[in-house]
Amino acid sequence: MARVMVILMLVLAPWAARAAVDPADQPAAVCEWAALTAAAEVGVPPDILATLTLTETGRRRAGIVRPWAWSVNAEGAGSWFDDPAEALAFAQDRIDQGRLNLDIGCFQLNYRWHGENFPSVVEMFDPLENARYAARFVRDLYAETGDWRRAAGAFHSRTAVNATKYLARFDELRAAFLQRGFDGMVGTAETYNRFALAGPVDPGKVARARERLTLLGAPLGAPRTGTPGSLAVVAASRGALIGATRGALFAARNRAARVEEGAPVPGLVETPPGEGEGDAL
Repeated sequence: MARVMVILMLVLAPWAARAAVDPADQPAAVCEWAALTAAAEVGVPPDILATLTLTETGRRRAGIVRPWAWSVNAEGAGSWFDDPAEALAFAQDRIDQGRLNLDIGCFQLNYRWHGENFPSVVEMFDPLENARYAARFVRDLYAETGDWRRAAGAFHSRTAVNATKYLARFDELRAAFLQRGFDGMVGTAETYNRFALAGPVDPGKVARARERLTLLGAPLGAPRTGTPGSLAVVAASRGALIGATRGALFAARNRAARVEEGAPVPGLVETPPGEGEGDAL
């Protein structure tokens, strides 16, 4: 417990100094927040989940490697998107073609194997839902292996040689994270996977994707409300996704919800614990 508290103090301290998050950095900030939130909810060591999202999607910006919410790996070729609508349009186009080998979001969940556990690819992109699912998956792998590090390797692959290669990068990033937290990932390697900046996406498909979601502009650290959410992806109209009480999605029409007394840890938005769709295994 003492070690966990030290880790949390290390990773939360930089958040307290941030009055707001630059919109350009929000895809990174929301992955970091989702990882720590899901770790606390599910009971996974925060350094394990934080390092997993760094290993899966770590992108160097201003010299610091940070995870990236709008990441898609299609058949071994990864892309970082700056626009969530472009990421969704790209993924949906592949799905429509029947090309289901897609890794999506902060934790690169594979659509072919895990997509059926989400109501839609939109919710699969949501950072908090993505992180919660990953946390449950890792927790189950820990129950199977008895070791958090081995569970992280199995998260990537159950093939020993592939897990070993993955853990070499995971161990490097974890050591840096334990020393310096998210804001100290300077001089470290990027994601284990092959990633590059995304190419252009058909504007018509992007426009249709944008109708399905919107990026909330609320800064991390906004006052707590009665509405759960990850400050990430929401449906443009009130439907099953944003109507569900168990989901992580903000209902855009509820943004004027009554502000409750009290405030979350600076830099974080408090989200009521919720039950997930079911474990990955």
